[in-house]
Amino acid sequence: MIRPNKLLNRLKPKSAVWRTTLVIGVVVLVSQYLSVAFFWTNLYLPEFRQHAHYTAAQIRVLRSAEQETSPETQAQEVHHWVRNSTGIEVVRNPDEFPNVIDKPFVELFTDVFETQLSQELNEPVDVYFKFKPTPVLWIHVPSMKQVWIREPLLFFAQYNPYIIIAWLIGVPILSIIAIVVLVRQLNRPLKRLQLAALRVGKGQHATQLETQSGPTEIRAVNRAFNQMTREIQQATKERSFMLAGISHDLRTPLTRLRLTAEMMKDKELSEGMVLDIEDMDAILDQFIAYMRDGSDEAIETANFNLLVSEIVAQFSASGEIRFTPAELPDMPMKRLSLKRMLDNLVSNAMRYGGAPLDIRTEHDAAEKNLVLTLRDHGPGINEADLPDLLQPFIRGESARTTQGSGLGLAIVSRIVKMHNGQLAINNHPEGGLVVKISLPLNRRPGKA
Repeated sequence: MIRPNKLLNRLKPKSAVWRTTLVIGVVVLVSQYLSVAFFWTNLYLPEFRQHAHYTAAQIRVLRSAEQETSPETQAQEVHHWVRNSTGIEVVRNPDEFPNVIDKPFVELFTDVFETQLSQELNEPVDVYFKFKPTPVLWIHVPSMKQVWIREPLLFFAQYNPYIIIAWLIGVPILSIIAIVVLVRQLNRPLKRLQLAALRVGKGQHATQLETQSGPTEIRAVNRAFNQMTREIQQATKERSFMLAGISHDLRTPLTRLRLTAEMMKDKELSEGMVLDIEDMDAILDQFIAYMRDGSDEAIETANFNLLVSEIVAQFSASGEIRFTPAELPDMPMKRLSLKRMLDNLVSNAMRYGGAPLDIRTEHDAAEKNLVLTLRDHGPGINEADLPDLLQPFIRGESARTTQGSGLGLAIVSRIVKMHNGQLAINNHPEGGLVVKISLPLNRRPGKA
């Protein structure tokens, strides 16, 4: 069973524009209802009853003339006097009688008049209102037999129904239109702020917003946003300087240590130190590669199979690699980033998996994607560890006894995301780990 608050949340508009429109629209509609109720209770209802009172007095005169005056000429004189004084007349010709039809809206008014008139005359009466060609009120009194009383409503012709309709319907519609326009104008700076935040999230840290126009609150928010982007831009520059310092200052002593180790007489100790230095250098490369987001790399058009072939050639001496390429069209790419991705994939598979290593590319013409599949023949990993493999500093169980930073697959995931692709890692049914990457062929890379 759906709770009332959950149902209300489902029915509630999602955007601020329509929420504000709904709230103010309800206020306008309630205001219209209260206005109609006020005029009906304090103006129209008393006027109808007062008019019914005066009309009942005239009808009593006519009814008395019909019932009590024996000479017909005297009755006619009374009828003429009433008609000349009030306009009310008795209609005896059936051809002139009104064709009574239901008018639900008009009956809201005639029912009040009819009730009051029945109370005044002490008998049920029928009241029918006819607006065209001229406003006329028709009244049938049973005690006056087969006649109708006609009362012309001369001043009702001055009423303009279109003004009433415009007030009842036009005012709420115009109010809602004005509300929508106003709220959209207020939300436009928020939309610009949203788009600017998305650009900053994609690495466009030079994004700035207007601070010289608009409401005071919006200008204050824009100034704060601009300050934030400047600080992010400064932090990015400092990070670049830090990476350059790490690359220069740490690699120089590592090189000296390696030369010293190679000159040592104890070859067993020397080889161990050289391997440790190589691991340190590799870990340093992983950290720098992870911190580098590729935003400064130019986009070029190249063939993905050529990149795979270069990586296969580099690792061919380390173990058996079988590459099965499919015919692929050229695609826009950040070539160095993709090459770094392939290098991490192959080195991870060679280090933690097992030979042979199968690499295959496919062209998905329907989806306009290329698909890279890489499978090793190692033991695989625990299924419970699969969702965490793409997180930084997370390593599989088999990798915890070897050197590494735990950033290899995190770098792969970031580069795939930069190229608008998808990455999936699963255990193969026959053993080993399978990495499947899908990259669009016709989309330009974005930011990591």
